[in-house]
Amino acid sequence: MTGLVVLAARRTLPPWLLFGLGLWLFLAARTSGGEPLVGGEPEALAALRALIRQDVWSGLFLAAPLLFHQAARLGRPEAGAWLMPSPSAPLARAAALVAGCGLACALAAALAAAAAELAVPEGGAAWRRARLAPNPTAVLTDSEPSVPWSIDVAERDASLRLWTTVALGSGPAVTARFRVTAGGSERTLERRIAGRTALVLPVPPGPHALTLERVDDGALLVLPPQALEVLVPVASERRAAPCLFGHAFLALATGCALAFGLARRLRPALAAALVLALALLAARASLPLAAWPAAWSELGRGLVPDGPGARAGAASALLTGLGLLLQARGGGRA
Repeated sequence: MTGLVVLAARRTLPPWLLFGLGLWLFLAARTSGGEPLVGGEPEALAALRALIRQDVWSGLFLAAPLLFHQAARLGRPEAGAWLMPSPSAPLARAAALVAGCGLACALAAALAAAAAELAVPEGGAAWRRARLAPNPTAVLTDSEPSVPWSIDVAERDASLRLWTTVALGSGPAVTARFRVTAGGSERTLERRIAGRTALVLPVPPGPHALTLERVDDGALLVLPPQALEVLVPVASERRAAPCLFGHAFLALATGCALAFGLARRLRPALAAALVLALALLAARASLPLAAWPAAWSELGRGLVPDGPGARAGAASALLTGLGLLLQARGGGRA
């Protein structure tokens, strides 16, 4: 069965596709990478490095339909006709072929991870989002220039990141002040707000009184829902690579397995298109398998995303099993 696994991997990721994907990722890494021309705040530089990673990883996701199509071609009855005299069970043969598809997806994801990390310069402090904290929603005006609330922070070495913006059409900019008070000490951050902006303050564990203020005349300051995040430090931004690898591998390998199974009854192009449509629908509906959109969003905010959880793994196993059953059914021994 080892030879069958290797064969499936080579057919799912043939040399022409491997070369094209590698060239695409290399060009994306070369055009996006490099040191910034000017300095900036740590949060802005982290967001810039995250954008570089997104540019490179996008090349892999754009190649996903080709991987699905190659896996579907592998699942056509005529493609496996030469295996019919084999004494092995149809399910075992299908499992070996799906394992080969997964091996090809792992190689493609590893190539993307390597290209992305080579393109990104070594950064400073790295953070991940521990949780969303509750916050009120408000539009700060001249008559009501501030909004107070309170939270309890249990995490050590945490920072609070508050997202705010200006009301559309109310003016170009306004100055905002974010104040955190705990145990008699106060921390304050002022910043000029002209669009969606993050205000970050480190805080110790314990209860905290928070206040967002509109300091001077100008645009109306908006505090949207789900705007407050509790961030905790991680050892390195490089940890984003294995997390993104996990999400990419899960999405690609599951899609290939499902396309492989659907190709038993559908043309390869139709099977690949159906899998791609289901993947986009799952992402839009926030189904467990589509955990990667949330990770992608966290990466875009300059954070280290979490890897795929147990629910995503279980959903992937279920869909992979469905692909195996679709392929094995009717593929009896000769």
